[in-house]
Amino acid sequence: MANQKMIYFVSLSSYVPYVLREALKMKEENNEVSLFFDLDGARVLDKRYLKSMERTHNMDLASLFNKAADAGIPLYGCQMNVLIAGGLELIDGAELAGVATFLDQAYKADAVLTY
Repeated sequence: MANQKMIYFVSLSSYVPYVLREALKMKEENNEVSLFFDLDGARVLDKRYLKSMERTHNMDLASLFNKAADAGIPLYGCQMNVLIAGGLELIDGAELAGVATFLDQAYKADAVLTY
């Protein structure tokens, strides 16, 4: 399944460690991978959250995010999440994006996986 375009849409923070591992594996197989985080899933892109949850599900989230950034996997947080109390202090390598960005990439993808 190499050379596929995969979009991961993450709305629950509890799935993030598994999605990151899967995305890294897909990237190693020469697939194009993007990750979009919305709702509860977007809070993992917040530096404050990441500090409080350094390890979850026996995985080091900061390390997984660093590996994803090093692999060139784009990390997008929903721009609407800046409206939640305190906004988001994005981790390095993450950026805010809207629905138009997601849809543009999703229409060109071979698969959109939601978690």
